[in-house]
Amino acid sequence: MRTRILGSMAALLGSLGAANAQINIYPNPSPMQRPAFAPMPGARAATANAPLPPPDLAVTVAVAPEKPPMSWYPNPTGILQSRADGAMPAAPAAPVPQYAPAPQPGMTQDCPDPNAPYMRDVAVACGECSTACLCGPPGRVWFGAEYLRWTTKGNPLPPLLTTAPVGTPRTAAGTFGDPRTTVLLGGNNANNDWRNGLRVYGGIWLNEEQTWGIEAGFFFLANSNYSANVGSNGSQILTRPFTNNVQADAIGNFNAVAPFQDTQLVSFPGVLAGSTTVDSSSEFWGFDPNIVRNLICTPCARLDAIIGYRFLYLEDNLTITENLTGLAGSDFPGVNFIVTDSFRTKNYFNGVNGGFKYERRFDKLFIGLRTTVALGVTTSVTDIDGSTQVRDIDGSVTRYQGGLLALPSNIGSYTSNAFSVVPDVGLKVGLQMTDHLRIFAGYNYMYWSNVLRTGGVIDTRVNASQLPPSDGAIGPVYPRYEPTRTGFSAHGISIGAELRY
Repeated sequence: MRTRILGSMAALLGSLGAANAQINIYPNPSPMQRPAFAPMPGARAATANAPLPPPDLAVTVAVAPEKPPMSWYPNPTGILQSRADGAMPAAPAAPVPQYAPAPQPGMTQDCPDPNAPYMRDVAVACGECSTACLCGPPGRVWFGAEYLRWTTKGNPLPPLLTTAPVGTPRTAAGTFGDPRTTVLLGGNNANNDWRNGLRVYGGIWLNEEQTWGIEAGFFFLANSNYSANVGSNGSQILTRPFTNNVQADAIGNFNAVAPFQDTQLVSFPGVLAGSTTVDSSSEFWGFDPNIVRNLICTPCARLDAIIGYRFLYLEDNLTITENLTGLAGSDFPGVNFIVTDSFRTKNYFNGVNGGFKYERRFDKLFIGLRTTVALGVTTSVTDIDGSTQVRDIDGSVTRYQGGLLALPSNIGSYTSNAFSVVPDVGLKVGLQMTDHLRIFAGYNYMYWSNVLRTGGVIDTRVNASQLPPSDGAIGPVYPRYEPTRTGFSAHGISIGAELRY
């Protein structure tokens, strides 16, 4: 019996020693052999040259780690498999942290999913994304169209037709300075009515981060047309006013005198019947290609700089036509006169365009502000022409150069240049309907300095010795081409839609 007990104790001690030795006899693997997962808890670190410490049964038994099941170990795929050799398995791999997907270009780990619908992206509160996030609106390519309802600054016309009460003496009829004179045509701004128009634009971001892009826009307004006609069969007084500097004597010879207010008859009792028609039109359009560079980018707003080129075109046309017929008792009964004055101005602006555009989004609502200033040169071309057609009672027609305000002294084509500034401000408020569609309404104001309008190239001083038929001018020659430049403005509302992809 005693022998069996001693044998059992010896066997037990041997088993414990073997167990302690097994825990401490793992060799230190080389770097090429080191497992990819962490060492088992409780395993002692050892260097390649240091001997293993002698087993300490008491300590070893007390700190012996709890081992994983002997029959399973993780393979590289993470599936537990049974070991056929019965060798001691290594500890399970430490859990692999589930990091967010790798950032895409233009995005950070904190940004919304770039593939998620835009409506969910903008729900992220401002400030939760870093400034490297794409800051919308979505899409690298965009196209838009706007309906414009704009008005422009009118063309300042001088007084072109006056009247006076019947009985007013011929020398004072319709002249300025006489209290009986009333202006019927001119003396106001023409072509300042509200017009329809259209603006189309588009652009593309050149990189995925949407920091560099190009854009271009084109707009036009429908032509503004103003027309007015006043006539009389000779029962009223109608006159064309001007400042004269010559006077005819009793036999019809002209002599230079100090300037005075004078008129040309259109209708006068017992002398002349006639009418005057004023036609004025205006055309305005332009385009601007630009480079866009992002300056500030947040999930809910962005600020971009704009630099590029701006072109504008403004054309005004003014025609004044008199249709006159001599009455019985006059020196030319039955003779018909057609007197025409024609003025046209064309303005071409070419300049460098620069500014900023800003957009702020509130879920589906967005507000946009665009401000630019263009600096450049306005080239103005003026064409002046005039004619008088005389149809005698026998039907013969004779034509002469010159009307009333367009005479040989100013008829011709003229070109001049002037420095101009073109500020442009636009405000938009709209809704992002889908990822690809947005609608908006807005207001725009544009100003263009140093342009020529037809009203600014008319000289109302007339040397009457030039009136056709003329044998030559006497004294200082008028009218002259002495243009007056002015500012032009356009403003109004717009309604539009934009597609982005």
